[in-house]
Amino acid sequence: MLDRFALPDLPGAGRAYGQLIADQLAEERSRKVSLEARAVTVITTSSALATLLFSLTAGLTATSKFRLPTPAKLPLSLTLVTFVFSAALSLAANVPLLYREPTSAGLARLVNSDYWAASAEIGEIRVAEAQVACLTAARSANDLKAKLLIGAIFFKLLAIPLLAWAIAEILYGV
Repeated sequence: MLDRFALPDLPGAGRAYGQLIADQLAEERSRKVSLEARAVTVITTSSALATLLFSLTAGLTATSKFRLPTPAKLPLSLTLVTFVFSAALSLAANVPLLYREPTSAGLARLVNSDYWAASAEIGEIRVAEAQVACLTAARSANDLKAKLLIGAIFFKLLAIPLLAWAIAEILYGV
């Protein structure tokens, strides 16, 4: 079996360029997996904190004598909104985006004897062109995922002091 990153001895700088492109594409594919895993973590923790918030609120308001202090309503509402935004942005970061990969039909055409018999240099150039197209699409999609993830983390971080404010209003009437 051939090493998928092994390149034949090419004249000039083709081998070095080809390896750079292949490395960058592998890095970008790894970045996609990392961003999506982080987004799942943000969804999970935001959901857990929102559940904790509403459990606390439900527990406190379940007693017949408890009345939610009016000053606590604003921070509770803001906390809810920030958790919802955080979860929504995290979910959006996991939406499958358009990552450009060589199609099966395109790869099947390469088995044609006209393409197969071409020089190694021509083949490496075509492979590099396909990899650069994949890399360009992956970077664009991953940049969008990163922005969504940063937004999700921002709203999650914003929710924490709002939650603390709401709890302080409920417990201490600060």
